[in-house]
Amino acid sequence: MSETMTHSEDLQAKLRGVAEYKNVNLGSASKEELVAMLYEAATRSQYLAQDAFRKGNNNEGRQHLRHARDIVGELIVSLDHEAAPELSGNLARLYSWLLRELGRAGLDKNAELLDDTIAVTRNLLNGWVEAFRAAPSP
Repeated sequence: MSETMTHSEDLQAKLRGVAEYKNVNLGSASKEELVAMLYEAATRSQYLAQDAFRKGNNNEGRQHLRHARDIVGELIVSLDHEAAPELSGNLARLYSWLLRELGRAGLDKNAELLDDTIAVTRNLLNGWVEAFRAAPSP
């Protein structure tokens, strides 16, 4: 990330890249679509980190984990504790666990530690998609 680019601007730039890849306009994407994109990007970054660690590319692996941690951090700050206090609290604890485990995997340069974080992130994505598929249209 450049010194003149903020964390949020950097994440937005990365999301624009994902959106361009998927041919989705971030300006017209719903909150639900954006969260799904974040989960997808976090999962992808973890897979890339895992692959890099297995190939001995530790710096590359840690870079991918930083990206995944940035995304989880954005998910934490986007929680609406007033609208859904119990759900937000549960997600905050889960996201905190993810941050700790991603950090540990990066410190240990251990691809296997990412198996659980990948599974959890994929489950979050699948649950999110199913919840909004089942939700009534406005």
